Amino acid sequence: MKVRDFQELTLSVPNLRAYLSRLNIYKNKDIIFPHEETAKDSHITKDILKNSVIVLGVTFEYINTELVIENKIFILDGHHRFKYIVDNEIDETFEVVLIDLHGVNIESYNCELNVDLDFFINKVQSEHSFSSEIKSEYLIKVNQEEYHSESFTNIYDLYQYKKELMLDGVITPIPNNKDTQKIIINFTALKSFDFSDSTIFPYKSTWITPRFDS
Repeated sequence: MKVRDFQELTLSVPNLRAYLSRLNIYKNKDIIFPHEETAKDSHITKDILKNSVIVLGVTFEYINTELVIENKIFILDGHHRFKYIVDNEIDETFEVVLIDLHGVNIESYNCELNVDLDFFINKVQSEHSFSSEIKSEYLIKVNQEEYHSESFTNIYDLYQYKKELMLDGVITPIPNNKDTQKIIINFTALKSFDFSDSTIFPYKSTWITPRFDS
């Protein structure tokens, strides 16, 4: 895809490229992919669409007087707005940030623990053999203590387990920039190469910075 009308953004992160532009989301829906599921009740309105920016992670192939972008674009912020646009067939341009997918910082979206700590540790140990005595690629972090498991073969399955814990009310997502007195639960963070046009992770899997929602 080629973008000819754009404005370079100045970011606090060195060498991270991002550009402000306008894009017809609906006409490009076949090359724009969500990486997270959406909630049923999103309360999106046209006013929200007009007063917010959708952040798209892209792979830049060429940057000069025009941007040449790989035709596989991932939504970093704006999943519910994208769904609203597509579901309502809104054939208009919207303000977007095009940012280097491989340069953003991807963290696991924080969750608050809603149950007794000992109950939670016993639960994850019994269900997936999480332990602080071993090391593996897949982990749950309880505040700053790491519990690893060898029972997962891929990160998608780990995040399906996170989804189960959320649906059961064991943990609840909370923005990473919000303070809480509860214990914080995290999971192995995704990487940009985990994003795929054939895989969608659960709701509130990632916290991606820089953010453009303020």
